[in-house]
Amino acid sequence: MKKTIQVLMVDDHPFILQAYRNTLDRYKPEEYDIPSVNADSGKTGYEAIVNSPYDFDVAFLDISIPNYPENNIESGIDLALLLRERMPNCKIVLLTMHTEKLKFKYFADAINPDGLVVKNDLTFEEMLLAFEKIISNERYFSETVLKMINEEAT
Repeated sequence: MKKTIQVLMVDDHPFILQAYRNTLDRYKPEEYDIPSVNADSGKTGYEAIVNSPYDFDVAFLDISIPNYPENNIESGIDLALLLRERMPNCKIVLLTMHTEKLKFKYFADAINPDGLVVKNDLTFEEMLLAFEKIISNERYFSETVLKMINEEAT
C-alpha cells in the first residue's frame, strides 16, 4: 500500500506551482501518493490551512506572496507561523528569491524551517533531493543558503 504525503504549495506564479507538481509526480510513484493543495496568495493559502480536513505533511511556501491583510497574512512567513500553530508536525520549506544574509537569519529565527531554498538554486533534481531529505526528517538548505550561513560563521 502506498504512503500518502499531503502537500501544500503556495506560490503566486502558476508556472512554478505546476513545476512543483510535475516534480512531485515523479517522486517514487510506486511508493507514494502525494496529493497537493495549491494556493496563489496569502488569502488562498490561509483558507487552505484553516479549512483543510487533514493536516499537511509538507508545505512549500514562497515567502513573497500577495498579502491578506484581513487576517494579518503579509507573506509566506505568516503562513508558516500559522502552520506551526495549527499543524505543528508539518514540515515547512521556505522558498525565496532573496539572498540577503539578514533575511536568512530572520527566516531561520522566526520559523526554524525544515528547508530553506533560494529559487535560483532549484532544479528538478534539487527539488527531488530536498523532498527526499525533508520527508526523511532531515533539514535541507540550498547551495546559496549554505554559502550564506558559512560566510556568517566565519
